[in-house]
Amino acid sequence: MVGVGNRVVLVLVLGVLLCPGCSRQARAPARRVDRLVWTAPDWGSQTQGLQCRLRPTKRLWQSGETPTFRLDLRNQSRRPFAFDVCEPIWPDRVAVEGRWYHRRRDEIRPAKVHLLAPGVELPDLELVLPATMALPLGPGRHMIQIALDFEDLTVLSNLVGIEIADPPARDADGDR
Repeated sequence: MVGVGNRVVLVLVLGVLLCPGCSRQARAPARRVDRLVWTAPDWGSQTQGLQCRLRPTKRLWQSGETPTFRLDLRNQSRRPFAFDVCEPIWPDRVAVEGRWYHRRRDEIRPAKVHLLAPGVELPDLELVLPATMALPLGPGRHMIQIALDFEDLTVLSNLVGIEIADPPARDADGDR
């Protein structure tokens, strides 16, 4: 009988010593996670096998600087598509915070028509946002999406986040 009691006490003592029990360690409160896509964007939705992926060349842009992007295109269909390539690529439409802005038709530049064959991927093309689109890219964070026209189809990119820095403050003499 004494042996069983000693075993119970021993198990209880070991349990108290080895298990943290209900004690809570102080830890920093969880921070809100920013859900903007900054680093590893996914492909945009597929339109009859065509997809594009937009990647900003950097996360933070200075005020007045034109954001540039890298664009990947791929054709996962069984049909070839004609693609006008003139780098840097100008998108046909750009969405800023979900509102679409169209490129003027008189801005069409001469380009070479290339075949985007089935199974082909064109990686790392340069894309710029034309200044003539007058996009509202003031200081702050912005969600950007582009649309490209392929023959009779429109291909949408993924959403990406960019940030425009506040302009440098001027001192009393007007210097920066």
